[in-house]
Amino acid sequence: MANSAASRGVVLVVDDEPGVRALARRILEGGGYQILEAGNGAEAMAIMESRTPVDFLIADLDMPVMRGEEMAKKIRVSRPDLRILYVTAHSELLFKERPELIEGEAFLDKPFTIRGLLEAVSLLKTGFIREATPAAPVSPWRRLLTTLRVSGREEM
Repeated sequence: MANSAASRGVVLVVDDEPGVRALARRILEGGGYQILEAGNGAEAMAIMESRTPVDFLIADLDMPVMRGEEMAKKIRVSRPDLRILYVTAHSELLFKERPELIEGEAFLDKPFTIRGLLEAVSLLKTGFIREATPAAPVSPWRRLLTTLRVSGREEM
């Protein structure tokens, strides 16, 4: 998948949970990124070895077949400049063996928010936070419920 002029880059999302990959895809595509997916470290290695252009890697730590950190180390042999965001519900595992991340690495705890993921990717990739795409318009029902709660009329 080539980088298009409108894209902020190609992100490889590696997570063994299809729902997490789908959520990350939806968020990042909305933020202007092109997305590739892998369900484990071995699949990610195959994508990287195929010379598919990848600008950024998002890796879950706790995956079958190959742990995220092991996969990242192997990928960094041929791509030492690749930026890596570890996304995990177990950040203590990441820091157990390595108390500090190296340059070009960061972590984001699961569950993450839309804004949190977009800001983490932007900050790690470019060194600053780019404005996310504007939020979707609020539905009339949500606006009504918010208005009723604010005015103290929650009894429905």
